[in-house]
Amino acid sequence: MTAGLAWSGLGFGAGSVLDEALPAAGAAATTRRRFLYEQGPLVMTADGLRDANGAFSLAQLPSPEPKCRVTLKGDVTPLTERMWKIALDDVERNQVKHESGAVYFGAGTRYSDRVYTRDISIAGVLGVNRFYPNEMLSSLKLTREIRKGLGYKVSAPHKVSEIDAPWEVIAEVDKEVMAKYKTNSYTRATDDVVWLWAADDLFTLHPELADWKWMLESGEHFFKIFYEPWFDKSDGLYRGQPLFHDITNSAYPEGMTIADCVLLKAISTNCLYYRSLLAMANACEKGRRPARERQKWLDRAAALKAAIVKVFTKSDGTLAYYKDRHGKIMPNREILGTAFAAIFGIVEGDGAKAAFADYPMTDKGIPLFSPFIPGNSGPHNMASWPFCDTFFLWGKAVVDGGDYTDQSAALLGRSLGTAMRPKKAKEGEEWGAGFGSFHEKIPLPAGLIDGSGHQLWSAAAFLNVCIRAGLVT
Repeated sequence: MTAGLAWSGLGFGAGSVLDEALPAAGAAATTRRRFLYEQGPLVMTADGLRDANGAFSLAQLPSPEPKCRVTLKGDVTPLTERMWKIALDDVERNQVKHESGAVYFGAGTRYSDRVYTRDISIAGVLGVNRFYPNEMLSSLKLTREIRKGLGYKVSAPHKVSEIDAPWEVIAEVDKEVMAKYKTNSYTRATDDVVWLWAADDLFTLHPELADWKWMLESGEHFFKIFYEPWFDKSDGLYRGQPLFHDITNSAYPEGMTIADCVLLKAISTNCLYYRSLLAMANACEKGRRPARERQKWLDRAAALKAAIVKVFTKSDGTLAYYKDRHGKIMPNREILGTAFAAIFGIVEGDGAKAAFADYPMTDKGIPLFSPFIPGNSGPHNMASWPFCDTFFLWGKAVVDGGDYTDQSAALLGRSLGTAMRPKKAKEGEEWGAGFGSFHEKIPLPAGLIDGSGHQLWSAAAFLNVCIRAGLVT
């Protein structure tokens, strides 16, 4: 990766890292049929998919007609065509109208009208930015308005006094905050910085709607008010939860408090800060700010990159999950931190190969951690999440030049429902679509399909695989 490519839009826009890889992927798509896969019990054919737990045929799947009329090119199977339509339909089913009139993307059937910055942003960079740009811009702007309005208003248990911020306790429990604002308090969203990656990718792909001034001014505000208070000058890293891992759940050792979970320094979230600093540098250039302003963001990015490599690289070259609030390294490997470090060029060459070496991959999905976090068996630990699988195989392709899109497609295909886990939803809670839509998560080792149906970032992951396979014009 050249120095220029390192910051000039790492999504699918012009001048991106993927811009170099896509022609080869597209050429491959014209010489073999997509997607076909057979490895052990996981088999994806032209008209069906089977695994160790079950199977489905093309005839059993729904046949939606999404509003987005983009179709796939090249020699694609009937099952691939159907999955494409289901993915677009799942994305469209998540469009929600806010009380302000703004249209935004929800996270999945189970999550109704809640506003989740991480879900919107990750879905955007995976592919939703390309096909639904206006809705994505509206979604991202809404997340900024809501977060500014909420500020540091929290429930009593979510005030983190160790962080010098204008905390304001407004509730006894955080559900009251969600009920009023339709989103979580900042203590439960310390991975918020991910929106800058999504905005940069969106504007690079769609210069006709790019609002670099808004992005710059919003980014400056959020770094000053929300991000810099969490920065630790002593090691050059940002505190905050790992991307998408809800605090005090199974992604953390038992007994960790709310403060423990947000005062740690996670590799995935620090990688996102690195990418966001590059996004700000790009916005400075696009917004015609003085060159010295752009350089300041680039210098901060370079320093953070060095800190990430120094702190998280273990003696065998693999990458650690996080550094806790007391300075102790959590040695478990984590799927998204490993993937982002490669995709963003934080680790390269032999270092990148070492980071991915011997990370376990199964026919039921790629584990979130290696090894799993001891003492906790929940779905944020002993599980595979389809969007995480997709990022990991994307990163692996960056590292070794391989083409893992058939494998990605097969793993995503499983989430349509080869064998569903029985739902145990609380009374009145809607878990979603059942068979025939992209689902949220897959507990391991059983590998039954679980979680919300019509899951936004799972559907977006299939869009991503098709884009990287060269099947989209």
